[in-house]
Amino acid sequence: MFSRVLFIVAVLVALKVHDSCDAGQFPFAAPEDVGMDAVKLRGIEQLVGEHLDRRELAGAVTLVLRKGSIVHLEAHGWRDIESQTPMTSDTIFRIYSMTKPIVSTAVMMLVESGQVDLDDPLATHLPELANLMVLENGKRVPPKRPPTVRDILRHTAGFTYGFFGNSEVDQLYVQSGILDKKNDTASFLEKVASLPLAYQPGEKWVYSISVDVQGALIEQVSGQSLDRFLKERILEPLGMKDTGFHVPLEKRERFATVYDQDLKAIESNHASDYRFPPRFFSGGGGMVSTAGDYARFLQMLLNGGELFGKRLLKASTVEDMTRNHLDAPAYPIGIGDTRDGFGFGLGFNVVTRSSQYDPDARVGEYGWGGAASTHFWVSPSDDLAVITMEQTKPYTWNLERSLKGMVYSATAEE
Repeated sequence: MFSRVLFIVAVLVALKVHDSCDAGQFPFAAPEDVGMDAVKLRGIEQLVGEHLDRRELAGAVTLVLRKGSIVHLEAHGWRDIESQTPMTSDTIFRIYSMTKPIVSTAVMMLVESGQVDLDDPLATHLPELANLMVLENGKRVPPKRPPTVRDILRHTAGFTYGFFGNSEVDQLYVQSGILDKKNDTASFLEKVASLPLAYQPGEKWVYSISVDVQGALIEQVSGQSLDRFLKERILEPLGMKDTGFHVPLEKRERFATVYDQDLKAIESNHASDYRFPPRFFSGGGGMVSTAGDYARFLQMLLNGGELFGKRLLKASTVEDMTRNHLDAPAYPIGIGDTRDGFGFGLGFNVVTRSSQYDPDARVGEYGWGGAASTHFWVSPSDDLAVITMEQTKPYTWNLERSLKGMVYSATAEE
């Protein structure tokens, strides 16, 4: 049996982690004080332990928010197996595509300020993209309408990623090195402009480079680099002190190793590109964070755009972002699959109806994940958010799917 180490994080320890935050101290509460069953929540320990024993992951951090307080925060297993370094609650993870909701929030801040309109053509702010064409039947043809800001928020602009499909456009994306680490924003946009759209804007939902385009838009409109804008407008106001596009030296010992499904190390903290600031700040997948930091972002959303007296968005904007914006034929979403009952808002997947795709999901739930199997989901009707952090590639649903039913069952009916 795979040796298992479980470190249950005491409330006092977790409080100490957040004490130095200028944006305020995140409150902790006993589960029963916020309408949750403490006995059922303790089952998280056993379920994660079973994944560890089956060698499905090296370690994890799990966090549950309910009614504005943390009711569960546990570190399980190993941050690094080889050195026998235990996982801790303040471990820093590659969150990859969990970067996307943060960047989409930044776009919506620009929308609220009147600097951007959701129905603006992309070329209004990114003139490099004024002549995008669609590849149809082997020929490049003009789009029926230009892709808009709304399209890049909901992945309906016509872009793709390249590595999720095998169409001619996918192949062109791969050949172009669209997300090459040597890119900067200018060379990224030059490549985007040279490639055809994979479909007519608005007619499909295709997971794509859209949020990297959002990052370029933010830089153009704000006059700041993406990392600077996010730090000043979102990360610092929320006290997300361990979230960014690289891991500085003084924090590197807290950076987790990423593993493949055989628990062979892919990238350790001392041999990672994240040791240094990148040339290109990827809005689609470039950030690192901790469970505690990301909890602050999610609580801001649950609060209707505000945390610790700092308002980032209007409540009506958060509501708009977290409702489904897709109709047929773009609905439902899917990445090499069909996610029955799942639509998409302005930065998040949204559960529109019950289905067997994710049978424990609740209507109105929204969330997303990252390539190393990090995940979050939020249920506004339950005033609940859950974060599961691990570092396993390729992406698995193991933790989210095994914990979701248990967490919901611990939520008392009101």
